[in-house]
Formats: sequence, structure tokens, C-alpha cells
Amino acid sequence: MVELAGERVTTQMKLRTLAAAAILLLFGCSTTPTKYSSTPYVTSTIPLRIVSANDGDANQPSGSERLDSITVIDVSPDAPPQTRTVIGTVPNTFNGAPSFAIISDGTYAVIPNHSWGQSGKSSQLPSQISVVDLDSTELKTVATLPLPEHAWQTAAHPDGERVMVISDHHLHLIEFDSGLPRIAAKSEFFPLFFISFAVSPDGNSVIATAADEIAYSAAVELHLFRLEEGEIRHMRRIEIDPEVGKIDQPFAPRFSPDGSRALVLNGLGLAGRPPQDAVLSIDLTLEVPRVTEAIPHVAQGLESVAFHPSGDFAVVTCIDGPYVGHLAVIDLSVSPMRLLYYLPMDVIPQGIEFSPDGEMLFVQVIMADHIDVYRVDGKNLIKSPYVLHTGEGPASMALIQR
Repeated sequence: MVELAGERVTTQMKLRTLAAAAILLLFGCSTTPTKYSSTPYVTSTIPLRIVSANDGDANQPSGSERLDSITVIDVSPDAPPQTRTVIGTVPNTFNGAPSFAIISDGTYAVIPNHSWGQSGKSSQLPSQISVVDLDSTELKTVATLPLPEHAWQTAAHPDGERVMVISDHHLHLIEFDSGLPRIAAKSEFFPLFFISFAVSPDGNSVIATAADEIAYSAAVELHLFRLEEGEIRHMRRIEIDPEVGKIDQPFAPRFSPDGSRALVLNGLGLAGRPPQDAVLSIDLTLEVPRVTEAIPHVAQGLESVAFHPSGDFAVVTCIDGPYVGHLAVIDLSVSPMRLLYYLPMDVIPQGIEFSPDGEMLFVQVIMADHIDVYRVDGKNLIKSPYVLHTGEGPASMALIQR
């Protein structure tokens, strides 16, 4: 959710110029192909499929319009990346947690869309999920499923075949038959509006953030749900130890690989506004899970978080302002957790994902229309001189090993 204090950025030309200048100032000539890789392109240690849902409206001044798009990038150990972008077939918006679901071993993407925040589009697009055939040359949309407002986010169930979706007052469990979706189960009516969520590695728990209204000023809470025998049941509100801090507009939760904890970002992902927000940690090993650790004042606009597969550290995307972004690296191998360092980013970061083997990190850059690539060396992130190009306004991302 990256509205910058309610204002959109002015012109695309200005953004491109500033982004280019930032890259030169921040990185200069310190990253060259010979210092990073022997190949003049991005390679991976395992075959990967990266999917980027792009909100064309994100980079436009109010009153103009550009179509949404979807980009599929297949990265391999021994060949240049293969990129396909199709425009105008899959609606989506960047106002939400920047992730979605890939299922069936990378055959389908399930991308949500909602109408809130689409002020630059000529018409309000419906609240729905789109099922996209990623193996088809034209990235064909094989089905859509209308949902109540607002279909903010999808997430793959760990079985790789089902998907969870939130829309307004319900959590939905979606099943598929040859790519055609149907609602297999949904939670009872919940009095708050669901904003973001995450599914546990065992598929039995869901942590969701829920607000009293759909507004930037909304009061937001953390809640725990259970998925058992096809039923989605509310368990409890998640609280915080008073001496740790407070839960303040929590956003974009993420479970650790072993399911023992979840990280949550305070501040609804909103940039360009004080104060700096905290990263919270929920202890899920407790009989009554609660927030037991926090790192205060990490940055403004904490947008998304990814755990390294080892569980030893995590990386947070930070949107400090219209032209300033960072990655914050959190050490989880110590107790309490601690902030290790920041890396500068090309303007505004969005979705973030590690490769399943933990060797690479990928970060969307919404205002530069590409994905930054990092090699992982211990807890160090080494930036590649090469990027992966996307459609305009990369707003959410998912990847899978092929």
C-alpha cells in the first residue's frame, strides 16, 4: 500500500530521470559485471519462474491512464532470462500487500483486484481474482471469480493447489478444477474489513490484519484464524506485551519458514509520513500467541517482508518518501531480534521474495519498471548490475521453483 501521504507522483519523465540519477549517485561504478558474475545476464542456481503483476496507473499523474499488465520471467542457471509481458488482460492495483499466489507448480497465477485507490483509471474495475495460464504464450486469463469488495490479496496454500483470498469481511478458500476456481469454504462474517494476511507453512493457521474502515486513518488489529477440515474459524485477537510497544496499523504479516514466528509491519505501508514504523514479531509457540519483540523506528512506509529460507534473517522493503527507498535486514538468529543494516533502493520498492534455495533475492521497483536482483552471501546482499524488466508499475510479485 504505497500512497504517498495521499498524493500521487507528478510525471513519469520526472520519475525516470530521478531514478536514473539515484542509481548513478548511489552505486556509481562500484558494481560491474566482472565483480558479480561471469555471465552478462541474470542466472539462478535453480530454475525459477517470477511473476510480476503491474499496475500501469501507479506511475501516472492523476487524470491519465495506462493499462495494467502481467510479466512472467523464467530464470535458469545457464541461459539469459526469458521475459513475457502482456498488457490489458489482468487488472490489479498496488493498494494492498504486494504478493499473490502461484499454484500447480507454476502453471497458474491467481491475481486479485479491487477498485479502491484507482483514481487515475477511467472506470472502476471489479473486485475479483483472475486465474492466468503462465505456460501460455499470450498469458491467457482462463477464469475470473467475482468477490465482494475488496479482494486485496491472494496467497497459495502450502499444498500448492488451493488459494486463500480476502475480501472485506471474509476469508475465502478457493479450489480449482482445470484452472476454474470455486469457493470451497469461507469464514463467518467478520465485523472488521480484512486488509492483509498470511498462511502458515503447515496450512493450518492464518494471521490477518483487519480495519474498522477502509481508510488510511483506520484503526487496524491483528487476528488469528484456524483452517481445519475445510472450515475457517476465528480464534482470537493477537495482543502485544505492553513493555514491547504497541500494535499500530499492522500490515503484510509473514510466517517464518518453520512457523514458529510471524513478522508484521506497523504503519499500513504508508510512506512520507512520520513517525518511523516498527517491525513486530509474534511468538507462535506460545499457548496464546502474542507480539513479544519489536524493532522500533525502522523506517517510514514498511511495505513487505521476506524470510530467508534458513529463518536466520529477513529483509523488509521500506518506502521512506517519493524518491527514497531502502531494504532493512533483520537478524533473527539472536534474541531479541535486531536490525543489522540498510541498503539503498532505486526509488520505491514493492514485492520481495527469496529464491527457494536462499541463494537470491528479488525486489520490485515500482517507479523504475524492473526487479532488482541480489546474491545472498551469509546475511550479506550483493546487488547485481543487471535487472529484470517488467511492465509499467510492478506492484506485486510471486515466484516458484520450476
